[in-house]
Amino acid sequence: MLDRIASILQHECQLHADKTLVVGVSGGPDSLCLLHILYQLGYSTIAVHVNHGLRPEADEESKRVEQFAIHLGIDFISCGIGVRDYAREVSVSIEEAARILRYNALFEQAKKFNANAVVVGHNANDQIETILMHLIRGSGLAGLRGMEIYNLPNPWSKEIPLVRPLLTTWREEIQKYLDNYRLDPIFDRSNLDVSFLRNRIRHELIPKLSEYNPAIGNVLLRMGQGLKDDYSLLEKITVEAWGSTLIKQENGVLLFRTYEFLQQPISIQRHLLRRAIAFLLPGLRNVDFDGIDRGLRILVGSKQNSQTDLVAGIRLVKEGTKFWVASWQADFFGDDYPILAPGETRTFQNRSSIFINKNWQLKVEEITKPELADQLFDTNMDPFQAWLDESDLLFPLTVRVREPGDRIKPLGLNGHSIKISDLMINVKLPKDARDRWPIICSGEEIIWVPGFRVSEIARVKPSSSQVLHLSLFRNRTT
Repeated sequence: MLDRIASILQHECQLHADKTLVVGVSGGPDSLCLLHILYQLGYSTIAVHVNHGLRPEADEESKRVEQFAIHLGIDFISCGIGVRDYAREVSVSIEEAARILRYNALFEQAKKFNANAVVVGHNANDQIETILMHLIRGSGLAGLRGMEIYNLPNPWSKEIPLVRPLLTTWREEIQKYLDNYRLDPIFDRSNLDVSFLRNRIRHELIPKLSEYNPAIGNVLLRMGQGLKDDYSLLEKITVEAWGSTLIKQENGVLLFRTYEFLQQPISIQRHLLRRAIAFLLPGLRNVDFDGIDRGLRILVGSKQNSQTDLVAGIRLVKEGTKFWVASWQADFFGDDYPILAPGETRTFQNRSSIFINKNWQLKVEEITKPELADQLFDTNMDPFQAWLDESDLLFPLTVRVREPGDRIKPLGLNGHSIKISDLMINVKLPKDARDRWPIICSGEEIIWVPGFRVSEIARVKPSSSQVLHLSLFRNRTT
């Protein structure tokens, strides 16, 4: 095993023994084996342990990894990360948040020490679990090809590669190595928790699949390699299409030509949207088919102006012959494009469209068929649209920012109210944006907080005969 890994390190990972490597070491079997192999082969390493702070024993595990590194004479660094806060901030799972922040920490150390690579201990079992996890979630080729032994550029760096020298080594081989050298890894009990998808795949799905084909692991590994080759070709075409469809990128916003985009084959369109998401939110995985498909439906639709959420706070907005992709934080929170300044107020009559300022417009239209409003509401994926019962509204309506003591009775709370300040905290609206976020009022009642909640007061009911459709959007002159 040692000779085989030595060859992989030299030829496939393109590593040099005399250059520093940052090694991610959790203390589990894989990373412990990896660090010891690199030590045996004479590589210069820095062991970096990322403390997720999710389990009571996390600090003790960090100390154990430090002791192991000291025993081998290897430099050790421990990094703490705030997984739960980040998961809430970007609306991803705890697992995904931990993964993103873990790699951020590893590459931060690699840049600090001018490392030759970041090395992690994923093995062949991890590879087939990853492929199955992506398959279950509806991934495209990017996910079904699995992980790569050598990854450059990667979501964290264009200069420092991410390498996985154990990716073709099975867990049983790693355990034999540990037994041979009498290494005592940390046992993470959370790996037995089948409430996590990866653990259910490991402990339940793969054993079941092995009943149909005992060699299912090797089959999935070969499939991943084949799809990797196909993906490389598609990625080359996607890069060329990116250059011909992208108008510009600035301030976290990507602007595209709609016609040129739609001239691309549908598979390339999907790859372009995935590439845009990856550009705006590096390291995010699990971009499902539904999110991409929603974006494509908007682009081929007859409406000149429309928008939808794609994934993790990334929006696609179609405006005439162009469309843009951006995180809603980047677009709505920028100082260049404030919606309202503190103290500002706008009023409008029914069936009107007003410019809140030169950048923002609130469009209002009347829908005379309530059943159509119900259908639009049920299928809507745009949080900046609302449907309200016109008979429950007092005109003129008012657009203003929050005031002390403001409350709303959101749909779904059975008429109970909550403070606007609490709502903004609950939905993770950044503090700097709260004092200039628009609120739509009917008389003294708040009826809509765009992007977040519609009030129970003006909800559309079976008896509604006149419905108002409100939509808030940016006026782009680019």
